[in-house]
Amino acid sequence: MKLRLQFVLFIAIIGTFSIKAQVSDREPAARKWIFDHSKELNIQTFHNFKLTFVRKGLAGETLRFQQMLNDVPVYDNEIVINFVNGNEVAFSSNNYDDSVANISTIPAISFKKAIAASNEQLNTKSGKIINQKSKLVIYNAIKPTRLAYRITTQIDNNPGDWEVFVDAQNAEIISAKDISISHHKKDFNKLTSKKNTLRKKAAMPVSYVQGTAMVFDPDPLSKAHVAYAGNYVDNGDLTNAELDAARTAVVLPQIDFTSSVYRLKSQYVDIADFETPNKGLFTQATPDFSFTRDNDGFEAVNAFYHLDKSMRYINSTLGVTCAPSLNGGIFQFDPSGLNNADNSHYLPSTEQISFGEGCVDDAEDADVILHEFGHGIHDWITNGHASSATGLGEGNGDYWAVSYSRSLNQWLSSEAAYNWVFSWDGHNDCWSGRVTNYTRTYPQSGSTYTEIHTYGQIWATVLMKIYDVIGREKTDKAFLEGLALTGSSTTQPQAATAVRQAAINMNYPCADVQTMTTKFNAAGYNLAAVPLSMAVIANQSVTADSNNTYTLPSYATLANPISANCAATLTQSPITGTILNPGVYTITMIATLGTATVTRTFQLTVSPNLAVAQNVKENVVIYPNPAKNQITIKGEFDSNENITIYNLLGQKVIERNSISNEEKVDVSKLEAGVYTIYFTASKASFKFIKE
Repeated sequence: MKLRLQFVLFIAIIGTFSIKAQVSDREPAARKWIFDHSKELNIQTFHNFKLTFVRKGLAGETLRFQQMLNDVPVYDNEIVINFVNGNEVAFSSNNYDDSVANISTIPAISFKKAIAASNEQLNTKSGKIINQKSKLVIYNAIKPTRLAYRITTQIDNNPGDWEVFVDAQNAEIISAKDISISHHKKDFNKLTSKKNTLRKKAAMPVSYVQGTAMVFDPDPLSKAHVAYAGNYVDNGDLTNAELDAARTAVVLPQIDFTSSVYRLKSQYVDIADFETPNKGLFTQATPDFSFTRDNDGFEAVNAFYHLDKSMRYINSTLGVTCAPSLNGGIFQFDPSGLNNADNSHYLPSTEQISFGEGCVDDAEDADVILHEFGHGIHDWITNGHASSATGLGEGNGDYWAVSYSRSLNQWLSSEAAYNWVFSWDGHNDCWSGRVTNYTRTYPQSGSTYTEIHTYGQIWATVLMKIYDVIGREKTDKAFLEGLALTGSSTTQPQAATAVRQAAINMNYPCADVQTMTTKFNAAGYNLAAVPLSMAVIANQSVTADSNNTYTLPSYATLANPISANCAATLTQSPITGTILNPGVYTITMIATLGTATVTRTFQLTVSPNLAVAQNVKENVVIYPNPAKNQITIKGEFDSNENITIYNLLGQKVIERNSISNEEKVDVSKLEAGVYTIYFTASKASFKFIKE
C-alpha cells in the first residue's frame, strides 16, 4: 500500500503539468525533490504543482511551483526551489498547505456576479473604479476550503488597493481588506483617482535624452548636516535660501523627449497621475527640471531621480535583474497622491507607488521614496509573493532606504541621525520616524512591538550591522538575491537563512558568511550552523613561462570552503610546485571539517608559451606550410622525441613520439588556423598554417 501511494503521488506531482508558464531544464530535478520530500511535507495525493516562475540570478536558478487543486491555484501557497550547481538543490522554502480540502473547482456563479458582489461590499456606486482584476482561486486562509474569486479594486473614494474574496458557489463575501503597503501606519481616509495610466491604447515611440535637475540627496537636513529646526522645517511647503542651498545639481541619465516635450520617463521609471490631487506630469519645454521645493515639480523630479538611480544601481551596478511585471517593466509613480494624506503606499495589484503631501511632502525625502520602492522590489523579485510576516516587508523598505542614505557618508556613526530612517519626513513634529539601531531582538511580544512597522526595525538594524562590516554592495546583493528565495509567509529568521544562502551561492568568502551568521544570531534568529560546503571551481588554465616550464599554483582561494566558524581545512592534489608538461590535468580539492568532507575537481589546462621567440632546432624543416592534409617534419631528432601540436588556445590537438628523422603527420581533421609544433625534450617550437 505504501508503494502504491508513493506512485500515485508521483503521478500527481509529475504527470499533470503538460502546460507550463515557464520553462527550465532543472524542472525534472525540482519535481524529483518535491517527490522525495513528499512525506516530510505531507503532500496530499490530490494536490499538484505548476511551475509558474523561473528566475536565473547571481545566486543560482530559482523555480517557483504554485500549489494547485486540479487546474485552480491555491491562493498564495507555493514551493520554492533553488539550484546553484547543476541539479544540486541549494535551498528551498515553502508555504504548502496540506489542509486544503478536495473540493469542487467548478464555480456556480460567474465572475461578473462575483464582481457585482465585491462592488456592493466596497460601495463603488459612490465612486469611480479605476482598476479592477478578477481571478479564480482556492481560498483556505479562513476555513473551510472554498473556491473563490479574488477581486482587487482601486476606487476614487475609498483608500488603498482593495482585495475581496467572493465565494464562487454562493457569492458570499469571505474577506475584504486593503492590501496597499504604507511606510507608516495608515491614517488617511480618502484616496481619489481619476485614471489608470497602466492601460494605454498604443505605445508611443520613445526617444531618450539626458536631462538635469535639482534634488534633495537624500534630504535637506542630511545635506546641510543640521537638525529639524529654524529655517530647516516644512513650514507648509514654503522654501527659503537655506532649503534652496540644500539641493544638489544632478544629471538625469534618461528622460523622454517626444514631440518637442520633455517628460520624466526612462527605461526604468515613468511618472504617472493616477491619484488625487491630479497635478499632471510636469512635462517641460527644456530638459532642465530644476525647481524649488515649493513647486510641485520638485517632488516629481526628486522621486524620479531616486527611483531611476536605484533601478540602475540594482540592474546595472549589482547585476541583479529586478523590474515590475506590468507596464513593460517600467515602474510608475505618482508624486502627488493619497488625497494629500501624510503617508505613501505601494499598490501590489498595479505595481505602482504614490506619495502623500501631508506635513513634509513624502517625495521630498529619499528615505520615503526608497522605502516604498523597497516594497516594489520585494514584490517583483518574489513574483508577487512578498511576505509581510513579522515585519519583514517593512524592514526591507527601511533597510533599502538607509543602505542608500548611509552610503553618502553625511552623518558620523556617533550622531543619532546616522541610524535614522526618514530623516526629513520623520523624527519631527510630523511623526517619530524609525531607526536602524533598534535594541530589541527577535521574537517580540506585546501589541506595540509586534506591529509590523516597529517589528521591521529588527530586520533593518541587523542588515545595517552586516553592511557596516562587509560593505554596501555585498550586503545589497545578498539581500536582493536572498529575497528571491523567499515566499509569502517567510519570517525574519527564514529570510536571514535565505540571505546567508544567497551569499554562499555567490561564493562570498567564509568570513563574510560568518559575519552574517554572527549578526543574525545576535538579533535572535538562531540560524542553523552552516553545513560544510565548497563552490564548484570553473576549469582553469595557465601558460608556460619563457623557459616553457609549468608551475601549478594554489587554487585554495577558488575553492573557498564554507563551514561553521570557517574552521574547515583544505587540501589540494597535485600540490603547489609540481612541474608539469603541457596538457590537461585534473586537480582535486578536499575540504574537511571533523568527519565531513566535500570534494571538488576541475580541469587545469597547461599551455605552451606561444608568445616567446621560437627556439631554433637545427636542420628541422616543416613542409608544406601552409598545409591541407599532411605535414612532413624532417630533421635531426632526439631519440623517441615527443612531438605535440597545439592550437592558438593552447589546447593539445595531436601528440606522438618520433621514430625516425622524417615524420609525416595527418592534419586533415584540424580546423583552419595557426598551430604550434612543440618538441618536449629540446623545448623547441615551430608554427605552421592549416588551410
